This record gives sequence, C-alpha cells and structure tokens, in this order.
Amino acid sequence: MKTRPRARATRRGSEGFTLLEVMIAVAILSVSMTGLYTAQMANMNATAYARDITAVSFLAEYIIVDLERRMAKDGGWVAQDKTYDGDFGEEGWPKIKYSCLIDFVEMPEYSQLREAKEDADTDGGGTQYQDAGDQMFSALGVVWPMVKNAIEQSIRKVSCTIVWPRGGDTEETLLIETYWTEPANLTKLPDLGGEFTEDGEDGGGGQSGGSGGPGGRPGGGASGGTSTRPGGSGPTGARPGIGIGMESRK
Repeated sequence: MKTRPRARATRRGSEGFTLLEVMIAVAILSVSMTGLYTAQMANMNATAYARDITAVSFLAEYIIVDLERRMAKDGGWVAQDKTYDGDFGEEGWPKIKYSCLIDFVEMPEYSQLREAKEDADTDGGGTQYQDAGDQMFSALGVVWPMVKNAIEQSIRKVSCTIVWPRGGDTEETLLIETYWTEPANLTKLPDLGGEFTEDGEDGGGGQSGGSGGPGGRPGGGASGGTSTRPGGSGPTGARPGIGIGMESRK
C-alpha cells in the first residue's frame, strides 16, 4: 500500500526575512543609534564644561587673592590703575589666560557735581528748583573733600577676565568683579582724625574717645587696619560681594 507524501510546511516563520524587512530594521537601528550618539556627545560636552568652569572659578578666586600680594610688592595702594596679565601655566592650566584691572576709584570734584546737578535741574525747560534738597546739596560741599579722599584712599575695584578655549575657535569668558577696602588707610587722613601715633593715640593731642578709628570704633585706635593675612600687607577689609558674568565668543 502506497502512502502519499506529506505536504511541505509553508509557514512563514520558516522562510526567514525578506530584503525589505532587513532594510527597515537597519533604518530603525540607525535612527536609534543616532539619537544615542547625540545624547552621549551632549553628555560629554556638559561634563567637560562643568570641569572647565569649576577649574576656572577656583583659578579666578586664586588670582584675586594673589593680586593682593603682588600689588603690595608693586608699591601698594597708589593713585593709579594697575593691570596684570598672564596665564595659569604654573597651576597646570596653560590654556587659561587672565587679564585683571585694579581700578583706582577716582571721585569727581564738588564743582563737577554742582554742574551736573544744575544741568539736570534746567533740563526740563530752564526752571531751577530751590528746596531743602538744594540746601543739603550745598552743605555737601563742606564734607565732600573728606568723603572724596576717604573713598579714593580706601577702596579699589578689581575686575578679572578669564578666557579659555572650548572646542574649535570658540572661547569662553568669565568676568569676576569685586571691591577691596583698606580701613587702615583712613587713619592717614587728617580730616577723619587720622595721623595716629604708634601708641594708638591721636597725634594732635586734642581728641579722645572720638570716632576717628577705622570702622567707626570709639577710642580712635589704629589697630583695626592691621593685616592678618600671610604673605604681605594687602587689603584687609571685608568684601561686599563678587559679581560674575559669562559669555561665549568666536
């Protein structure tokens, strides 16, 4: 008795994939890999930027402190601007450069303030106003020379620009600004009860218990301005704050 051969199985799963199916799978894989590659590159760039900005922030703080020592060696608080340029090669970052300006804060004369006020008063049609504010402004002329000398002798503005490369022709810039104060310099101003002797007593011999000392301390001693930092007699006053700005340029 003859038996009929069984029919060949024709299920689709045993025939494999067609060329079209393979091409579609490769296209989907390419799109997925492109997305993963883009995300990975963005992650690497963010990590590199975080590393650079962290290093630059510490270097900026370092150069601000180091400038105090360098300025003390260059003559101290002179009545002119000072500039310092260089890089951080000794610290291991030769591609990061800095440019710092120690700005002598020059205040205007009282006559210039008076002219500016008169111009502002007459700007609205030629009418000049005389009120209590004008009287107080006139009284300012009596104390303005003392205020002007106090600011110019005891305050300096410090601005440092840090520049470092970031891929290709792009450069990142960090601007850091702060103010230095030196209360000890106020003791050198006679108008503020200055010119103290080494014993902390008024050299004029006619004042006691006054407010001529640094920071408005009673007794007029000169002990408030002594530097407590190692490495020189740089500015010792408290800093009100540091302003930071950033930009990218090509």
